[in-house]
Amino acid sequence: MHELASTSSPLADTKTEQDHRQRIKHSLDKAEKYSSRKLHKHAAEMALISRALDQLPSLPHTWLDAPCGVGRATILMANRGLDVTGVDLGEGALHVAQQAVKHQALNARIEKADLLDLPYSERQFDGLLCFRLIHHLPTPQHRREIIDELCRVTNDTVLISYLSPWSPTSAKRTLRRYLTGRKSVQNITPLSELKKHFSANGFTLINDLAQLPLMHSLHLAVFKRHSK
Repeated sequence: MHELASTSSPLADTKTEQDHRQRIKHSLDKAEKYSSRKLHKHAAEMALISRALDQLPSLPHTWLDAPCGVGRATILMANRGLDVTGVDLGEGALHVAQQAVKHQALNARIEKADLLDLPYSERQFDGLLCFRLIHHLPTPQHRREIIDELCRVTNDTVLISYLSPWSPTSAKRTLRRYLTGRKSVQNITPLSELKKHFSANGFTLINDLAQLPLMHSLHLAVFKRHSK
C-alpha cells in the first residue's frame, strides 16, 4: 500500500476515517517485500499505466506520482523520459524508491509529502498518477478530500486507479461483506462517484481502462482538465 497521511498531521486529525494508515510501509522490511512482489502482477499493473499513457492525446511532461510507494510507477515514467516527482510518507517505501531511482540514474525525485496537504503550488504538475490508493479509502468523503488536493496541483491530466464494482472479484467481496459483516481493505468505487468528484474540480473523464475487461476489478480512469 502507498502512503497517505501521517497520524501526527494536524490536518489529518480533522478528516474522516483513516484506517488505511495501518497499511503504511514505514518499515524497510515491509517495503522491500512489497518491491519484490509477484512479477506477473507488477508487469500487468505497469502495462495498464503504459496503455493509459500511450492513449493520451498529448503526453504531459512533468508528473507527480502520488503516492509513489516503492517507486514502481515513478521508475516506469522516468524511463519514458518524463520528469517525475514521487511522493509518499512511509520511511521504508521512500528509502527503497530513492535507492532504485539513484541506481538507475533517472530524472526523478522522491520526496516525503502528505496527500491531504501537498507542498506544491496550484497546477504545478502537468500530469498526476494516483495508483492503488483510492480503494483503501473507506468513504466517498475521504476519497473526495484526496481528489480535491490531487486536482489542485495538476494542470492537465490525472490518472487514477480504482476497483470497479462490475467484476467477479468485486461481487465476491460485496457478498462476503454482506454475509459476514466484515469490512474489507479493498473498497470498490463506482466510476460515477469519481466523475462527480473530478467534475467539481474542473476535470472530465476521457478514458477508462480495465486491467482485464469484465474479469479484473482494477481500472485506471483518465481525467483531463476542462479547456478554458
